[in-house]
Amino acid sequence: MLDALYRITYRFAYRLHLLWAFLLRPRCEGVWVAVWCGGRLLVVRNAYRKRLTLPGGGIDGGEEPLAAAIRELREEVGITLAPRQLRFVGQFRSAIEFKRDTINLFDVQLSEQPLVTIDNREVVYAEFLDPATLSPDAVFPVLLEYTAAASADPENAANAGE
Repeated sequence: MLDALYRITYRFAYRLHLLWAFLLRPRCEGVWVAVWCGGRLLVVRNAYRKRLTLPGGGIDGGEEPLAAAIRELREEVGITLAPRQLRFVGQFRSAIEFKRDTINLFDVQLSEQPLVTIDNREVVYAEFLDPATLSPDAVFPVLLEYTAAASADPENAANAGE
């Protein structure tokens, strides 16, 4: 029951956030982390959105993007990584949700699938999926841009967002 109240609160706050973004058209900067294992990608769904995305979120004041990526990955899916494990892929631009968003995207290739834990409040779904099965209607456009670049040139996906 408590989880359901949290999800309702997140949905309400998200609607207010969309109104704020619509009125002000802010510039925002955040992070996403692409976690790969055996050719499959970890995707998440937040309680307040319908589309799949990657674990991530905003960068706190004074925080470096790499530190934010590590923090968000731990907070959203319970995966703890060392900074040296993450590779900076690039910056992707997005105008979804009325914002001018810069997404600092990091990725990691793991040899074993980690245990994924979600809070079932903000994050309600997390699964390793084959990126080829992701429907364009079900994911954020930047995620499609990244997966297309990663599948076309896995070693050089860093140039996709620049």
